[in-house]
Amino acid sequence: METLLGMTTFVLHKVGVAGRRAIAERLAVKPGITLWQLAALAELGDQGPAAQNELAAGLGVDPSDMVRLMDGLLADGLVSRDRDPADRRRYRISLTPQGKKALSTARTVVRDVEKTTLHPLTATERATLHRLVTKIHQRP
Repeated sequence: METLLGMTTFVLHKVGVAGRRAIAERLAVKPGITLWQLAALAELGDQGPAAQNELAAGLGVDPSDMVRLMDGLLADGLVSRDRDPADRRRYRISLTPQGKKALSTARTVVRDVEKTTLHPLTATERATLHRLVTKIHQRP
């Protein structure tokens, strides 16, 4: 019988949980956001302004949960909600300057945690690991 540590998916899960916990703890302190808020800010940073339903789909978040998430980001001044100039019936969500700053800080937090978490690996091994887990994640 295989041991738990002999199961790649189990070890990936344990490393992922530890990394996620460390990131969440650091994000709560500075810039004072949650992991889901980071995900929404990062999606906006990567894709640019978007309709709320597009953000929800991109993040795999239920639309009702997305409303709460956006309400919090709006209240904190991290995003703005404006009429879409291409279709005045729709709204689009955009990062505010404060949101861009929070995202930049959060990305630094993630890089620092990943650097610590993956410290036993060489730079080449880290790149290979990222390529391999991305390949698994993107499979049909």
